[in-house]
Amino acid sequence: MGMGAFLPGGMAATLHILPFRDVELACKHMLALFPQAPSVPRLSLSVRMYMDGLPCLVVDKAKRRLLFDLERTEELARFYQACLDDDLDHFALDPRHAPGFYRLLEMLAAAPPPGLALVHLELPGPVTWGLSLVDSRSGRAGWYDATMREVLVKALSMKARWQEREVQRVLPGVGAMVTLGEPSLGMVQSAYGSMSAEEVVANLSEVLAGVQGLRCVHCCSNMDWSLLMKAGVGVINFDAFQYADKLALYASPLREYLERGGLLAWGIVPVNPDRLAGEDQASLLRRLEEALAIVARAVGRGVYYLVQRAFITPCCTPSTLSETEALRAWELTGILSRDIAARHLAAPAP
Repeated sequence: MGMGAFLPGGMAATLHILPFRDVELACKHMLALFPQAPSVPRLSLSVRMYMDGLPCLVVDKAKRRLLFDLERTEELARFYQACLDDDLDHFALDPRHAPGFYRLLEMLAAAPPPGLALVHLELPGPVTWGLSLVDSRSGRAGWYDATMREVLVKALSMKARWQEREVQRVLPGVGAMVTLGEPSLGMVQSAYGSMSAEEVVANLSEVLAGVQGLRCVHCCSNMDWSLLMKAGVGVINFDAFQYADKLALYASPLREYLERGGLLAWGIVPVNPDRLAGEDQASLLRRLEEALAIVARAVGRGVYYLVQRAFITPCCTPSTLSETEALRAWELTGILSRDIAARHLAAPAP
């Protein structure tokens, strides 16, 4: 699962799509509010920063969507050769499309914040990205095309490894957490989905297999959480604001997952503007305590045990918030992180 027996102890973290458009400002806020686990800022909902090195992609500018065309066989051949050669540089992020990655690492190298434990890297998950890609000829989603699904899985694996290598090169001794954003996992085995659980587990496992640090999957919808516990995931980032009771239903596999060293990232600060406006430090701390208690009862362990193995995060990316709202969500995340650690980790375990 990566990073040995790492225990975050309620460490604050966040996802990386931000409402900011100034990379310098985004990095400064990230370092100020998440000094132990800063996330590489992504300043747009666009996946352009991840496209370099992937073959057969076609941008439909009129409809603002991404297509693929597998008849571009020369591109496909170059891609597979790069994978066979283990050529990570073929999958490098372009500074023009991922300025936050390069600027954050520069700032960390120049002045690492006290307590820096890891750099948080994020990529779109193969299921969610595969469902959004469309075959330019048949209209079929990429996830359901065996070749395109394999391309996505291999490309995401190589991109994760390249980013992690760069973190290690620039910041020796600092770990990384690689998160796959997978909001579509709620469709697996639902009335609206037709993908098999076995395929999902196998593909997530393959993407994350080469990651040396923490391997995380974020899903902000409800899902069969046991799938992630089977997929070699080291951190499950879930919406604890809404779904802690649903996670607790998987008591037996969750208990085994935690005993193997698995961690939970508790998404407790809402990123819906109306919900955020209706919450404050006291109400969110109360909700977090209730969520921890529900899961603690289910797995038969104390809250201390869970907080040791916890990150505290927003429910999802703050991309729908204004800059002011996003900063408030982040500040609340940090406050809750400190509050929950002070309450449960300041004294020895009972």
